[in-house]
Amino acid sequence: MRAEKKVFFQMLKVIIAEDDVSMRVVLKRALEEIPELTVIGEAENGRQLVAMVETMEPDAVFLDIDMPALNGIEASQEIFDIDSKIFLVFATDFSCSMQEAFEVYAFDYLVKPFDLERIRQTTNRIKELKKEREQVVALQREVTPHRKENPKLIASSNEKSVFISIQDIIFITRNERKTTIHIAGSSPVQTCESLQSLEKRLNKYRFFRCHKSFIINPDMVMELSPWGNKTYLVKLVNTKETALMTLEHVKEFHKQYCLV
Repeated sequence: MRAEKKVFFQMLKVIIAEDDVSMRVVLKRALEEIPELTVIGEAENGRQLVAMVETMEPDAVFLDIDMPALNGIEASQEIFDIDSKIFLVFATDFSCSMQEAFEVYAFDYLVKPFDLERIRQTTNRIKELKKEREQVVALQREVTPHRKENPKLIASSNEKSVFISIQDIIFITRNERKTTIHIAGSSPVQTCESLQSLEKRLNKYRFFRCHKSFIINPDMVMELSPWGNKTYLVKLVNTKETALMTLEHVKEFHKQYCLV
């Protein structure tokens, strides 16, 4: 008999964002008592939280609504653009009158003072969903043959799957919580998947994250020209659309892809 393949689950990585130190301590202590969970960061305001999410890649974020710099709703919008798969759990002093706003981005919400049992229930649901995702990914890797001659990118669009030849991708951009993939000889494809997620999937191919809102195919770059302060306009072949590249990334682009 064929041995059943085991799937090993990673710890649930959580960031807490709360400007009230005492509330942050209470929430952290409650979370640290939960098995298979680790608190990887604590933020005091929304802007700090967004920066942490970009660098630390959490599975879940517990965030206060009323925070300085960016409030919880504003921060959640930016987090959603970074990675739409992150579980967002709001903490608030308000009652269910705010529920409609939370439902736009939230997996769940907690009302202060915290109910420890409710925290455990919420995190257990997140862990179960995370494990289900990991099982699906593991099964796909096991049954999907690895073909290198003409790899395809699968993009979910309007409840259907679109198969895109990776070599035909010109560039990818993110705007208003929608990601658009521009393709040579075909109409653009829109998906809800974040740029960060696509960047990871395309990591082993020749693609370059030139700006927070753009990923480009270096082989499609035709011209770089100054565009505002520390920004360059990127003209590409097979499209009239353009991308943006920061000055810092221009230097990196020259180093990696240009002969000097």
